[in-house]
Amino acid sequence: MRCLLIFGFLNCIKIVAEAMKNNIYLITCLICFCLVICLLPNPVEGQYRPAVDIQEWPSGKVVLTSGDTIYGPITFYRTQDVVSVLHDDGTKSCFAPVNVQYFIAQEEPSGRAYTFRSLMWNLGKAYSNFKKPTFFEQLNQGRYTLIMREEYTHKDVSRTSPLYAYNSAHNSDLYVPGSEWMDQIKGLYYVMLPDGEIVTLRNVRKDLHQLFGNKSKEVKKFVRERKLSYEKPHQVIAIVNYYNSLL
Repeated sequence: MRCLLIFGFLNCIKIVAEAMKNNIYLITCLICFCLVICLLPNPVEGQYRPAVDIQEWPSGKVVLTSGDTIYGPITFYRTQDVVSVLHDDGTKSCFAPVNVQYFIAQEEPSGRAYTFRSLMWNLGKAYSNFKKPTFFEQLNQGRYTLIMREEYTHKDVSRTSPLYAYNSAHNSDLYVPGSEWMDQIKGLYYVMLPDGEIVTLRNVRKDLHQLFGNKSKEVKKFVRERKLSYEKPHQVIAIVNYYNSLL
């Protein structure tokens, strides 16, 4: 739309320039107007992180345990494990996992969706019977579901070389607040079993193949032939999806 507006105004400038060659003031005004259009901020298209552990999306929906569904821009406070929805009147509604079945955050205009589910979890304590509702990002569909949370580390990079900082910034997902400190985002992966149990993947490769059991050799062959990595999220998703296809 912006390009069409600029093209239209440039044509207008050409016409006016030919018809009113002496009216420099009018031509200058039209050129300035085109520049203002060019400098207008782009509409929000994807997710945004105002802080390392906060994500915002321009649209989405939250499905509550009551059965109600609320639509609007989504903000997910990962550390607090709270999701909020912005209403048309400017007010916000905030929800904890105990009140939510799932929520979907969506980018615009690409339409890419991110699904988060509220699941009962023992907080990673293997021998604990205590479980609480917790948000997990769902990465695939299938009997064995790959899910994820995030962990944050705060690193002092003031004593490291610029080359080190550059390599770090290009080999992992990082939020750099513009100081000598760098916050690193690390994905923590889990698998939800068909019975709802959540298994922590402390060593992704080793723990996945332990789950794969007698299908492990077939999966290893699949990984080797396609040169997949257990360190790249989209490739881990492909590995789990392949295992599901063997069931």
